[in-house]
Amino acid sequence: MRIKAFAAALLAFCLTACGTATGSADDVPNSSRETSVTAGTAAKESDKIDSSSKADAETTTTTTTTTTTTTTTTAPDEGNMSLVTTAEPADQSYDIVGGFVVAYRGTPQMRAMEQYFFNQSTASRLSKNVSSYSAAVGDKTRVYLMVIPTAQELYNPAGLVESTQDQSDCTLEIYSNLNDVTGVFVNNILKKHKAQYLYSRTDFHWQPLAAYYSSKVFAESAKVDFPLLDTYEMKKREGFLGGFYTLSGITELAQYPDDFYYFCPANMDKVKVTVYDRTFNNGYESKLIHEENSVDASYMMFGTDDAIIEVDTDVQNDRVLVVFKDSYGNALTPFLTQSFSKIYVCDNRFFEINSVDFAKKVGATDVLFAFNASSAGNADRVALISQLMNN
Repeated sequence: MRIKAFAAALLAFCLTACGTATGSADDVPNSSRETSVTAGTAAKESDKIDSSSKADAETTTTTTTTTTTTTTTTAPDEGNMSLVTTAEPADQSYDIVGGFVVAYRGTPQMRAMEQYFFNQSTASRLSKNVSSYSAAVGDKTRVYLMVIPTAQELYNPAGLVESTQDQSDCTLEIYSNLNDVTGVFVNNILKKHKAQYLYSRTDFHWQPLAAYYSSKVFAESAKVDFPLLDTYEMKKREGFLGGFYTLSGITELAQYPDDFYYFCPANMDKVKVTVYDRTFNNGYESKLIHEENSVDASYMMFGTDDAIIEVDTDVQNDRVLVVFKDSYGNALTPFLTQSFSKIYVCDNRFFEINSVDFAKKVGATDVLFAFNASSAGNADRVALISQLMNN
């Protein structure tokens, strides 16, 4: 077992990054599309974008390797970039360890996952709070909500499927109660590509590739340009062991460490990044991606949560995006630098000024709330949305 010098800091990061929702699911609508779902006026309904038809055609070719289970898939979502895919484990065994699902032991697909629970009351409050924010910020600013599925949505063992609430249905329940807010529904595009490396097996977070697909759906909803994946420089880190191993004590994961793939945008050398404190003061120059981070701090290469990050790009469309997020939202930023002129990345947990005034001050044309499904069901996190409007 390796001793990691940054374990204490990572503990605080992961424990605050991942929320826990409790409760039971009520009747919710079925998911049938990969799209952004707009709730509100009939006029806004006509702005819905169904991106599933654009990405349905895939071609699969077998790659000659030392095994016969690895293939590469090239699809319109990726351009000419080939990505490694793996087959679903035949052994669907699992255990519940310390509140986490540990599945597929003894296989290279072994992974740990947070258990997902849906709470009707908290979901309703989330819809109400984001809708209230939209009303407060004014009709010149478009507001979006992206509830990001956790790994259990894609990789739930067969024996747990019937007893686990469906995250797609629960997310659409949240979106159905929004008013003048666009719900960005990313579950279907992630399910479609679930054989690819979308979620770390040893960590709480998704992989950057999943953030790419989700950013694509958001960009289509916001009607901004979005480049194909093959325009990025893909880099790979081997031997990544995340929070399930370092913090939760699931030491068996060390047998099958993650690879960590990240993607550098073509305009990365033209992007200016400034980091401010929680009150939007004391700015200093920084980086878009901290590639100097150690392997086991790979997910933190997208920046700290405890700051307000300003990203000034070379895009000339005068679109200014503010992202209020949990740690899942960090991985979205590199994929949006070719879509917006400016991006402000803010974590509600570490934000000490009025969130409506902030959006107006920076001239936000778009505001995206991006939370993983567990955070979206955490009552304290949801309450922060309202509290920050009144700071």
